[in-house]
Amino acid sequence: MDRIIARVDKALDAASVHTVHMSDGHQVSDVRAQHGGDDCKGLLTGDQGFAWRFTTLGGRTWITPQQRSPKLTDRTGAPVEPGWYLPVEADSPGFAGTLAQHTGAACHLRFSVLKQQHFKVTKGAETRVEGRPVLAVKAEQGGLESTIYVATTREPVPLRTVGHDGKHSFVTTWEEYGAGPGIAEPAKSKILPPLS
Repeated sequence: MDRIIARVDKALDAASVHTVHMSDGHQVSDVRAQHGGDDCKGLLTGDQGFAWRFTTLGGRTWITPQQRSPKLTDRTGAPVEPGWYLPVEADSPGFAGTLAQHTGAACHLRFSVLKQQHFKVTKGAETRVEGRPVLAVKAEQGGLESTIYVATTREPVPLRTVGHDGKHSFVTTWEEYGAGPGIAEPAKSKILPPLS
């Protein structure tokens, strides 16, 4: 298993696109991200119709709303306008910190984390996803259970993860391996002062 996980992590370091859909009977959130290594950009959509674009580059993250959102405010408490970028960190106050945590999880996908966080990882059966032969890998910890479907031909890239954590279920899909994401820092003139 360790060898498979190491090869999957190597594949994830290459540029790719992934989508995460989370629900609890209705949509809770969707994330679509393009990434290469730990740098990524994407779109996070919430359950109330709001959406935020994010860019993570060199360990820094910026968020801008698709539309004016009262949830995301600048240092003055004013809503951040679309096209203006708020630098955020996981410990940023309020909703900005929540967004930073979600985008951080989306951008730093590594299956080796399963072992570090003491998940029980077991090799499952071979099956097919979208016509490709895959190996099902099960990961469990407490109430979190997921099945990761890893391609068994060519590079062992993950194609899909299906799981649940309490009342939330999630599906993650990967595609477009090797696609260059073209990630750039927002224009300095459009970056707001940090919250902290």
